[in-house]
Amino acid sequence: MLSGRRLALLPRGNVGVISVRNFLTGMYETMVGFVLQPFVLGFGGGVTLVGIMQALAGRVSGLVSALVQPFGGYLADVRGRRAVALLGSGFAIVAMALFVLAAIFQREPWALALVVPAFVSMALSLVASPALQSVIAESAEPARRVSAYATAIFFWVLPGAVLAIPGGVIADRLGYGAVFGIAFGFEAANLVLFWHFLRETATPGHIHPWRERLARSLRPPQEVRGLFVIVALDAFAWGLAAGIIYGLTASEFGFSNAQLGAIAASWSLFFAIFLPPTALFVNRFGLKRSILFSEFLGVPIMIGWLFSSRIEHFVLMGALNGLTAATWVPAVQTYVANWTTKERRAEVLGSLAAFRGLVAFPAPFLGGLLYDSLGYPAPLLANLVGAIATTAAIALLLRDPPQAGIETSSPRTRPP
Repeated sequence: MLSGRRLALLPRGNVGVISVRNFLTGMYETMVGFVLQPFVLGFGGGVTLVGIMQALAGRVSGLVSALVQPFGGYLADVRGRRAVALLGSGFAIVAMALFVLAAIFQREPWALALVVPAFVSMALSLVASPALQSVIAESAEPARRVSAYATAIFFWVLPGAVLAIPGGVIADRLGYGAVFGIAFGFEAANLVLFWHFLRETATPGHIHPWRERLARSLRPPQEVRGLFVIVALDAFAWGLAAGIIYGLTASEFGFSNAQLGAIAASWSLFFAIFLPPTALFVNRFGLKRSILFSEFLGVPIMIGWLFSSRIEHFVLMGALNGLTAATWVPAVQTYVANWTTKERRAEVLGSLAAFRGLVAFPAPFLGGLLYDSLGYPAPLLANLVGAIATTAAIALLLRDPPQAGIETSSPRTRPP
């Protein structure tokens, strides 16, 4: 339980509530993130099976994850942010419960049948993502949105830096079920937190017919269409190797869960370290340059992974990997928030996630297939080429939004 003194260090209001939620989620999500792939390897099927699971329901580029977020944005706009946040937490609880059962009965031939709905439920929990991102944007002044997003993300990655290695040790000594059980407990705490403390920031609006809603989703505001292309290219490129890196390294180098935890801890640590200065960087150089810089870092990261073979190499590469995440995530979220109105913000965020996922969902499967067919360098080289192409697209397609953002509808901001 967080002490009163620690809570006093958090921002107040909804940003503080989401920061606490992110802290609780970070206590388990980093552990679950790196143990899931070796857990799936234990069922047989190689890295290709890991890729299939990630393609179906991975959090970044899974098909289910992509399809559920526009629906989540729709619900958040017409029913309110709080209800959708509670729904997402409920799905996460179901996912962890199913993973616990799958771990208990892993030696049974039918246990894989529990893993599939567990992955799907985990993906369905992302129904809350557009709502939570909108709450942050609507709870902060436009000039402070980067800081608000960075703060909320900081409290998500910070626990991972501390608990990733202990989580790997727990998985090695007590089994995967213990990790999933811990995750179940923390997500139950999130549900209670949202129920008691999250405040609504949107007035439920008119429920548009699904045909009209689909047409609006397929025609995002013109100002963010370039970002849609870039985020989709990025997710596809990074899904080829980075999205399955724990499965790749466990299969290629035989890393234990504790060693995978060290890689995850390095990423989380440097992600957290670089987040506080992100707002200053963005305010000085602009959102476009921040996104461009972040994507370009993919080039040395992939080259480093190509020539790495020891755990120390991957831990050291965590510094660059953390920096690219710290400069990407809050910048992209702020870019969307500043180019959209309150009435359409959750909708556009959901549409962005859907477009990204629909383009990128085959990438983890293709990466696993490349590895099983051609060996370790193949998915990394494909990821490297993709990162270079995405960097060029950012330079050509993006332009900075107004710093004050757009808060009300106008003819220029309505979809064509």
